Amino acid sequence: MNSNTISKSIVVIALLAILGGSALWFKSFFAASDSQASDLVEVIESVPVQAANVRRVTLHPSLELVGTVMAIPEHTAMVSPQLGGWVVKLDAVEGQAIQAGQPLVHLDDRTAHTDIERAAAVVAEKEAALKRLKRGYLPQELEVAKQDRDKAKATANGLQSELVAMEDLRKRGEISPVQYESKQKAVQSAEAALASADAHLKLLQEGTPTEMVEEAQAFLEAAKADLEHAKLTLEWCTINSPIDGVVVQLLAHQGQFFDRAVPLATVMDLSKVFVQLRIPNKDFGKVTEGTKVEINLTSIPDRTFEGTVTRISGQADPLTGNVNMFALVDNQGGQLRPGLICEARVWLPEIPDALAVPVAAIGDNAGTTVVTLIQDGKTQEAEIEVGVETNQLVQVTQGLSEGDQVAIAGGYGLPDGCAVQIVDDLADPNKTSQSAKE
Repeated sequence: MNSNTISKSIVVIALLAILGGSALWFKSFFAASDSQASDLVEVIESVPVQAANVRRVTLHPSLELVGTVMAIPEHTAMVSPQLGGWVVKLDAVEGQAIQAGQPLVHLDDRTAHTDIERAAAVVAEKEAALKRLKRGYLPQELEVAKQDRDKAKATANGLQSELVAMEDLRKRGEISPVQYESKQKAVQSAEAALASADAHLKLLQEGTPTEMVEEAQAFLEAAKADLEHAKLTLEWCTINSPIDGVVVQLLAHQGQFFDRAVPLATVMDLSKVFVQLRIPNKDFGKVTEGTKVEINLTSIPDRTFEGTVTRISGQADPLTGNVNMFALVDNQGGQLRPGLICEARVWLPEIPDALAVPVAAIGDNAGTTVVTLIQDGKTQEAEIEVGVETNQLVQVTQGLSEGDQVAIAGGYGLPDGCAVQIVDDLADPNKTSQSAKE
């Protein structure tokens, strides 16, 4: 056998091997295709879904809102000086806890001290004058007044005698008329001095008039009032906190001048705070004073603050219809600070004996609320009407009955009449739901 014959034989053998391998591959391919097709038909015939029964429960609906922490208005003090002055000392800093009556700021009080000294001196003067009037006149003063009266009387009598003697001389022409008239005037002046001395003596003998004592008493009271005002002015130079709380704002600086009634500090009592909530118009009637509220902060995820609605605004927002409500929240730890944004859950009145389905069962078909109803192992889309909704359940007011079975996973969009297999876990369709077995 030559080389050409050997080469042809090898080629023929190789072709036969290729043809045989191809035949085996086609046989195995079609066998596998038949198996997959069988599985596909089985899948199409029964779609795995998760389901739940319609049941009656007591629903606890709530509103999830965003609130703002704020100080209670009547627990907030805007501190202002009651008189203008220069700041000489600061006794507090922002963020400091402070008690009622504790100093915040000191103003220059040198003028106030001077006013007190002056007012005290005036009081002493008025007290001495009143004391003198109430005491009456001393015996020595009465004796002096009597002697003055007697002296004036003697002088007047002597001048009168001289005038009588000069009368004969005037008639005889021995003295001029001028001399006589001069003596007459001297007599008149002496008589006037006598009358004055006599009146003064009688005044001393009668004692101090009541109206003079009353007038002196009034002057004393006015002086005392001026002294109290000076002391009050000194007190105003020290500006104290009117309430227990925290200094949240301090605008004063040493050496700065503040006029009266200009705010220089803000103190807030944060032991309790308000959380302001805007209740939607549709839910306004469900929230009343006493409604419970739960507050959470993202910065404190492990704590829930409890509060109660205590105030409701008397008017709604004209643009949105929302109504402001205020929940009183205990804040003994001081973690809630005015201005913080928080999450709030407002608990609405519970609904007993409500027909409900899981939230996952609810679907939407062109704006219509629907569920996938399962009857005799097949699906049917059912239109329903719903009421309140909680985190897990939705109230059904029309369209379903207690005990109906609805799909909660895997059933949305299935055509009516589609066969389904109820399972516990879509990831493991072979694990059949206990409710399906029953």
